[in-house]
Amino acid sequence: MSNEQPLKKRKVDDASNGFNAKTDINNASDLEENTIPVLPRDCKTLLLDIEGCTTAISFVHDVLFPFARNYVGTYLETVGEDDLNVIADSLVEDMAKLDEDHPSRKELESKKELNDIKQKIACHLHALMNHDVKATGLKALQGKVWKTGYANGELLGHIYDDFKPMLDWCKSQGVSVNIYSSGSIGAQHLLFGHSIAGDLCSHFNSHFDTTSGGKKEAQSYRNIASDLGLEPKDICFVSDAELELVAAREAGVGFPVMSVRPGNAPLTSVGHEFPIILSLLQICGSGR
Repeated sequence: MSNEQPLKKRKVDDASNGFNAKTDINNASDLEENTIPVLPRDCKTLLLDIEGCTTAISFVHDVLFPFARNYVGTYLETVGEDDLNVIADSLVEDMAKLDEDHPSRKELESKKELNDIKQKIACHLHALMNHDVKATGLKALQGKVWKTGYANGELLGHIYDDFKPMLDWCKSQGVSVNIYSSGSIGAQHLLFGHSIAGDLCSHFNSHFDTTSGGKKEAQSYRNIASDLGLEPKDICFVSDAELELVAAREAGVGFPVMSVRPGNAPLTSVGHEFPIILSLLQICGSGR
């Protein structure tokens, strides 16, 4: 016969002690101290940059930009004379907006006289791209060249692994997702419509580019808010660019957030003034 004593029955009230949690505690103050906005609790309208936020900067600079340079000539061979003139005029306008001593203008001036319109267009594209000019006419031309690459399968838009789950979360929670990039709206549709995760375009409410204004200008964010029928304070804007977040804050954007991804520019003290996220999933949560 065993001498072991029967185990005492543990009270049901003590069961939670095994998980080191007695009862719920009111820690609302801790939740409020978190500076990273939580969607949809804090905001139901999201405005996203592309480079360094949804998509690796290296994809733009190492894949898309070289493709535009290498295939602009091939694309121009398919364009009629009237459209060639429109493209050329838009690039001339881009160049005219630059300061007289801008390196892109200096580079173009060093070229011998350009009589052939296709050569003129290509030289303008290279001169602008060589000095990282973000201009509306240039972006439109790049988008047209990229369209051929996406159409024939040579290009697939890169997105980070957390982007699609974030889009799904926002859709399920009624959060409006919008894109604001220096890349043309057409180029945005191409990247997300032919992404490595498939066609994502149905997840977006609106797209904005430099036709709404430069990304380092506060008025641009006011323009976007107006287009969305909102006050700037009702928008969460995520970007990897410090000066863009500064402009958004100046415009009254309620939740400017810094995106930190591998390969992004190192932050200065300015960047550390904003909530920092390493993944877009960090802004997903009911807050309840």
